[in-house]
Amino acid sequence: MSEISFKSFTGKLDERKTSLPTTQFKNLSPKMKAAITDMYAMINEASDPHISKIEGIVKAVSKKHGVSVYDIEDYIDNELIK
Repeated sequence: MSEISFKSFTGKLDERKTSLPTTQFKNLSPKMKAAITDMYAMINEASDPHISKIEGIVKAVSKKHGVSVYDIEDYIDNELIK
């Protein structure tokens, strides 16, 4: 993932959580949409979503849905850059 500050990351992530579906999200495969939706749900449920926990969530979602960690990180990067 690109190097940004934690505060900036969480702020942009919060914006994205409330604005699904975005154009980037709409262009995803059904499998990736399910993975991203689960990722946001798990982040919302986390009592303290630090970057290290988010990386673990991404790995868990990747394994659960059979998608690449890289693809999820690429989606996040594209959303944050947008």
